Amino acid sequence: MIIIDNIISSEQVGNPQYMRNYSNYNIIKFQEMLSYELWDDVFTNDNVNNTFNVFLNTYLRIFYSCFTKKKIITSKLKCNPWMTQGIRISCEKKRKLYIKYRQDDDPHFKLYYKKYCKVLTKVIKEAKKVHYDNKISKSYNKIKTTWSIIKKETGSKTQKDEPQSLKVNNIMIQNKKCIANVLNEYFTSVAQTIIDDLNNNKTPTNISPLYYLGNKYTSTFKSIKWQYVSTAEIRKIIKSLKTKYSHGYDEISTRILKASMPYITSPLTYICNQSLAQGTFPDRMKFAVVKPIFKSGNKYEPANYRPISLLSAFSKVLERVIYNKLYEHIDNNLILDNNQYGFRPNSSTEKASFKLIEEILKAMNNRQFVGGIFCDLHKAFDCINHDILIKKLEFYGITGKFGALIKSYLNGRYQRVTLVPNSSINSSSSWAEVKFGVPQGSILGPLIFLLYINDITKVSINGTNIFLYADDTSIIVTNPEYADYKSAMTRIFYNINTWFRTNLLKLNIHKTHTLHFTLMNYEDHNMHNNIDQNLPTNLECIKFLGLNIDNRLCWKYHIDYLVTKLSSSCFLMRSVKPMISLSSLRMIYFAYIHSVMTYGIIFWGNSSYMTKLFMIQKKIIRIMMGLKKRDSCRDSFKEMKILPLCSQYIYSLMQHTTNNMHLFTRNTEVHNIGTRQNVNLFPPSTSLTKVQKGPYYSGIKIYNHLPKELKQLSNNQKSFERSLKRFLHANSFYALNEYFNYKGT
Repeated sequence: MIIIDNIISSEQVGNPQYMRNYSNYNIIKFQEMLSYELWDDVFTNDNVNNTFNVFLNTYLRIFYSCFTKKKIITSKLKCNPWMTQGIRISCEKKRKLYIKYRQDDDPHFKLYYKKYCKVLTKVIKEAKKVHYDNKISKSYNKIKTTWSIIKKETGSKTQKDEPQSLKVNNIMIQNKKCIANVLNEYFTSVAQTIIDDLNNNKTPTNISPLYYLGNKYTSTFKSIKWQYVSTAEIRKIIKSLKTKYSHGYDEISTRILKASMPYITSPLTYICNQSLAQGTFPDRMKFAVVKPIFKSGNKYEPANYRPISLLSAFSKVLERVIYNKLYEHIDNNLILDNNQYGFRPNSSTEKASFKLIEEILKAMNNRQFVGGIFCDLHKAFDCINHDILIKKLEFYGITGKFGALIKSYLNGRYQRVTLVPNSSINSSSSWAEVKFGVPQGSILGPLIFLLYINDITKVSINGTNIFLYADDTSIIVTNPEYADYKSAMTRIFYNINTWFRTNLLKLNIHKTHTLHFTLMNYEDHNMHNNIDQNLPTNLECIKFLGLNIDNRLCWKYHIDYLVTKLSSSCFLMRSVKPMISLSSLRMIYFAYIHSVMTYGIIFWGNSSYMTKLFMIQKKIIRIMMGLKKRDSCRDSFKEMKILPLCSQYIYSLMQHTTNNMHLFTRNTEVHNIGTRQNVNLFPPSTSLTKVQKGPYYSGIKIYNHLPKELKQLSNNQKSFERSLKRFLHANSFYALNEYFNYKGT
């Protein structure tokens, strides 16, 4: 093996970096200089590219003059920020005492030394606690800050995401610029490679990509209508952007953009309206800086890195303007399929999972055969064909200047890979054109992707239901007859794969699987063997939108996964407990434990396996509160305002139920006789425990047992959730039977 440029990295000896100083003084100076600018050259330009060039050049000139770069030498010998002058003197004294301690046999002196060390350790812990609490409270990104504290105090080494070496044609490359160029070439060419492979190995479908659209819709769509944007809308858009320090090639972060908002709203409004009127997306908004993030596998392989794109903050403003007008057209014309749950307002992975799981439970309740095909695509977002996309957009009425604007947005985009930002080492690749896909990390890209795959549901046949979440495509097949069920599984897989090939998307057959759902405690292997061999591999469990769904819907695999993942949290909490206050510890709990523990709880929270996870939760609470192994922690749950797992299940399920009341039937809609139960929900008839433990039936049962005063608040979601949380905090139910036995006061 050959090694190129095998030298010691400058990071090992202290890497000089050039950082801009974003002090409050400099920000005020920046705002003052912007306030003097009249932008006359912007308002007198009649070409949007020239207009934006003049604006950006002026803005950057002021930016560079106010935020000059300073050379900073990073060193491993950084002083601990929590260390005061007094602690430093005490530590020096401790070292001197230690030398004497090793040489002196006086028992009184040895006792004095041990007491001194004990007091100093306590002082250091308190100093760390004050520093970390202050750091968390002042942080813009509290979750990221608490995670860095955990890593620091537990001694976890943060692995560098960017590659230190890459292997290309059996040659090991270590030069930063060479690595960046190799990665950029891979990222910008991988879509073409996939499409070429698809074309070389596929049987021609002889189907036009627009064929499915013609069958899906019986009438054409009206052309999109739009209005110019106002300065008030631009201000609202800028305020809505997340405040971040990360930035694109122009170095303007959203934090700086927001600081300058009062002085640039008018020229930005003019630029956005000019872009809409001319159907042109400014060229200098089409450049992206890509940061490679290691996924898994061999670190020397370019394919094992994920590109994270950083776009211009100004681009995000114009993208949001276009997005709002495009989505209004889509919403008014009911274009998006109801079974598409990704990247849509008032939609979520929970809603998608609920519909899919209820479809399975409904089939089980009707004693039907039920199975699923869970598809995985090779880099779907990167492989979108622009010609096919534009034709589909035209079909949906996105034509004229607005259609030209979308086309301009997609074409002529460039990116480069940067490994070490602000470094004195040149670690950036050359710029390369991106010819396929929708812009990664963009606001508009995901919505355009939804329109590209929107007609995939047309391949559905009788007894099948297709569920979409962005590029995740899942099909549920149900039938009372096994022969028809088997045939439907084969036909729908053929149809869906034909759609993918017609639209130049490649199915990843190694990650596409089937799942046969059953009520039995054992798998009928003969049944699986009789299924068409052309179908993907059948599994007992598959990951769907973050949930490990098994073929019996008992949730054992998912809960075992959570137990494994959260067991390490006990060590982390025990490690950081002496270093931070209880309030910060609680913040860490909600950031790293609660979010993982409660995801999808409405589906698995009624499982008999949940006890294992509840034991982990109680262990974490005992660590936080300093309790012994056998001490009761029910009062600690109340004191910390943390819901026990069962109470959290009740809360999350009631949130979902009251947010989706249109899916349920009230007793008043079934019975005309007035009773105390009129406000209750009507439960469907079922004898299957599996169905009764599902989120729909359990939601009805738990809702009907709520105190009357809570049910009366269900029309006011915020008031209902606040009151429900108070009720659950006050009672801290450990199990559902405790809740159902609750009689009130």
